[in-house]
Amino acid sequence: MRDTAPHPTEPVGDRSSPYVIASALRTLQVLHAFAVPPHRLGLADVVETLGLERNQAYRSLKTLEAAGFLVQTGDSRFEPGPAAASLATASTRFHSASVIDVAGPFLDRLAEQTRETVHLFVRTGDRAVCVDRRESSQSVRLVSVLGRSLPLHAGAVPKAILAWLPATERVAVIGRLTELPAYTTRTVRDPEALEAELDTIRARGFSLSDEDFDASARGAGAPIFAADGVVVGGISVGGPSFRIDDDTLERFTDLVTHAATEISRTLALAGRS
Repeated sequence: MRDTAPHPTEPVGDRSSPYVIASALRTLQVLHAFAVPPHRLGLADVVETLGLERNQAYRSLKTLEAAGFLVQTGDSRFEPGPAAASLATASTRFHSASVIDVAGPFLDRLAEQTRETVHLFVRTGDRAVCVDRRESSQSVRLVSVLGRSLPLHAGAVPKAILAWLPATERVAVIGRLTELPAYTTRTVRDPEALEAELDTIRARGFSLSDEDFDASARGAGAPIFAADGVVVGGISVGGPSFRIDDDTLERFTDLVTHAATEISRTLALAGRS
């Protein structure tokens, strides 16, 4: 699934229609401004981006906050809230139905083979969204959150997606590293170090998350490609660090790489994305 959303300053819909509520359209345009990095804007940012009057922009922001589409942060900025996440998840799952359908049996098999948590992510712009999962049957396991949206610099699947992005898009993401969160002390925030890791990922065909996203978890991920060869997502398997030793992690890399390859091959044969 590729990012086809218009820029937030582009017109959306027919403004001239007599059925369009001007204030509602303006508020939705404010919400759409959060669709592009850094996904966190203050009042001044919205005014500058959309060319709105300050009072108009503020009222739209507070309306979206009241509806749960935005939440205010400690620095008086706003970021997408739970209502926006729910809507985004529904949209992503709808548009990724072919990937979810194809990947389902492979998720089942991978979960049976490893007895650990399995995730399917799809790429949406500069983020990876969890659209399907298989929970581990073990009492101590990774917490799995359907619909969770992650940046591409940490975690098994996000890094696998980032590694196979076109060079210009990859460079743009790496250029924003200072704006992206450090989840643990092992989260790579140095551009040169991340570039080197991405080179390694492309060379071996899989990525590793060794406590760089969750301080107590390890896992392996591999990319999924559409029929046209573009990376559209990835699959991962992981568990608590105390249970995933080096030998286990190596076994997981073989299993997850094979599963991702089979999903990509099935998508290619069907001519689907």
